[in-house]
Amino acid sequence: MIVSISGQRDITIVGIVKALKSYGDLVEKVIENNNFDEILLSTTNEDIQGLREFLKAPFEISLDDLEIMYEQLMRNFGETCVPPEAYVRAVKLADAKGLKIRGIDIPEGDYEDLYVKFIDIKDLILLSLKKNRLMRRKWSIDNPEKTSLEWDKEISKGGYRKLENEREKFMANQIASSQSNKILAIIEIERLSGVIGYLKNQMPEYKFQMI
Repeated sequence: MIVSISGQRDITIVGIVKALKSYGDLVEKVIENNNFDEILLSTTNEDIQGLREFLKAPFEISLDDLEIMYEQLMRNFGETCVPPEAYVRAVKLADAKGLKIRGIDIPEGDYEDLYVKFIDIKDLILLSLKKNRLMRRKWSIDNPEKTSLEWDKEISKGGYRKLENEREKFMANQIASSQSNKILAIIEIERLSGVIGYLKNQMPEYKFQMI
C-alpha cells in the first residue's frame, strides 16, 4: 500500500509487511523511480546501524514465540526473512546513493519507559494465554496485508494498543517535522492507518491520496 501526500512538501509512505522478502522489491522500485531527499524508516537509528552491520556480515537474529508464529503465518504468501528485506534494501540503496536515512520510531530508552507505563501484569498474562488460540485460529489468506492487520488486531489490545498508539503518534510527528522537500517513509502496514490519521490532523492543508 502506498500513500502520496502532496503540498508544500511531497511525502510518499509505503506500507510494508515486514516479514515478506517481496516488499524489498517494492521499496527498491519506489526508491529507484523517485529522487527522494530523505528516507524515513519505522525503526530506530540504532537499528539502522545494526542493519548496516548486517549488510557487512549477515548474522542470525533470534525471534520470540509470537514473532516465530507470525513469520510462519506469512509463509503462506511467499519467502520470509529477518531482518525485514524492505528495511535492508532501503539502507543499502540510501547509503549507495548518499541519501539521508533515519529511524522515526521511539528511541529504545523512551520506549522502555512507555512499556512500563502502559503494560501491566494483566496484559502480559492475556498475551501469553493467546498463543495457543493464535496457533489454532484459521486466518484469512486473501492477501498478506489483510492478514497482518488481523494478527495485529489480536495482539495489540489493552496496554499494547496504547503503546502502539504512542508509536504511531511519534512517527507521524517525525514525518511532519521533517524539513526535506521529497520524503519517503517506510512503515509496517499495521501502523500505517494510525500514522496517516495523525498526519491528517497535523497537515490539514495537504492532499492525501492512495496510489
